[in-house]
Amino acid sequence: MHRKAKRTLVYAVLVVVALIQIAPLVATLFNSFRTDKAIKMFPIGLPTELNLANYVRAWTIGGYTRAFANSISVSAVVTTVIVLVAVVTGYFLVRSRARIKHYLFVYYGVALSIPVFSYLVPLYYTFARLDLVNSIFGLILIYTAIYLPFNVLLARSFIIGIPQTLDEAATIDGCTTYQVIGKIIFPLAKPIITTIALIVFVTTWKEFTIANTFLQSPELKTASTKYVLFVGERGADLSLVFTAAVITMLPIVAAFIALQNYFITGMTTGSIK
Repeated sequence: MHRKAKRTLVYAVLVVVALIQIAPLVATLFNSFRTDKAIKMFPIGLPTELNLANYVRAWTIGGYTRAFANSISVSAVVTTVIVLVAVVTGYFLVRSRARIKHYLFVYYGVALSIPVFSYLVPLYYTFARLDLVNSIFGLILIYTAIYLPFNVLLARSFIIGIPQTLDEAATIDGCTTYQVIGKIIFPLAKPIITTIALIVFVTTWKEFTIANTFLQSPELKTASTKYVLFVGERGADLSLVFTAAVITMLPIVAAFIALQNYFITGMTTGSIK
């Protein structure tokens, strides 16, 4: 009875926490279908009808077609590069006997503890001299460098659990190191690969500070920076503000819903201890 009561209490707390997290999202979704007048009269309420005109107006006025194209291109490239490099580097940190792997492990660990704001200004001046400011390629380089350390260590912790006997058997059959990684490690590491891809995609999509600093041309703005500009220009119309928020969040929510099972598996089996 005591164990059952304790479990019930834990579930109750989790439900309350979940409701607290979900409530703002649900309120934002509902308000995206309401009129500006209705929202100002009652900030929280149910929509009387599915007013899809808000989405058409917000998408057109906010210029989200170009912003989404920029965000998708940046997120896709960064995610692909980090997945490939993280798995290969993680494999090297686990299987290699070279002494340098210990220094790399320390390097990636230290890199996690350095806040972005500490090197943002010198990085900007360096990129300005290299003509990489106001460049999608420059933004991709920054994101890749910032997000790589954590995901390398995450991939490493998962690959540790893959038996080395599989590598040895493949080597005996004539496989090279790269064939072992491609034919054995990558298929077995599917849960952690999906987890890394989801983490990187979501983090890249919603990142604002770096994108707003290094991308100055309106046609290069990503979805997150476009939303902030949209709020500054159209903040008086709350219906459009809520609608633009839903539009900006939609790819993140869709990606998590589609990959949540792999994400949970990857985090529980490959989490850093």
